[in-house]
Amino acid sequence: MGRVSETDGWVILTTAGMRTLPLMRALRAAGMEAWTPMRTERRAGRGKKRRETVTFDVAVLPSIVFTRAIHEAELRAALRQPASPYPAFQFFRDHDRRVPVIADASLAALRAVEERFRRSAIKSTRQRVEPGTRISIQKGAFAGMTGIVTHGSGKEAFVDLGFGKPVSIASYLIGTDVVQTGEQPVMGIAA
Repeated sequence: MGRVSETDGWVILTTAGMRTLPLMRALRAAGMEAWTPMRTERRAGRGKKRRETVTFDVAVLPSIVFTRAIHEAELRAALRQPASPYPAFQFFRDHDRRVPVIADASLAALRAVEERFRRSAIKSTRQRVEPGTRISIQKGAFAGMTGIVTHGSGKEAFVDLGFGKPVSIASYLIGTDVVQTGEQPVMGIAA
């Protein structure tokens, strides 16, 4: 097994758990390619804002940030400075005290985990669509069809597609790329 090239590989930086996202953001702001798997959490606000929903990002792997290996020399120089421009970090080292370079393909499983969290967050959202709203379905079994919402709840909307019986569509699909609000041409003239 050969060594991964610096342009294709990643090195692992370790930091305190609460510094994971600030470190990643600081590296990105400096023009470096940095990544850590994240998920978005929602909770009720606190104090006077308890009726509002607050969203925030959380690191899936607290204390781990991946950055392109090509930036290793620049990061080593930052560690030697009396005051680093980045939150405190160290290079992850193997048992021989070397900094391993990770292949891009090795991160595929972590990227898949991040995508599952993103999809889960989308599915957990509920949107109420008012009866009479015209929607156009972009993907799925009814792709390309337009219909009118007859009724619904927070979980689903029933759409009349002209079959005589409304079809149930999950409300999390409404407002995403799967189902979009349809626009009617003015005075029946197509653009």
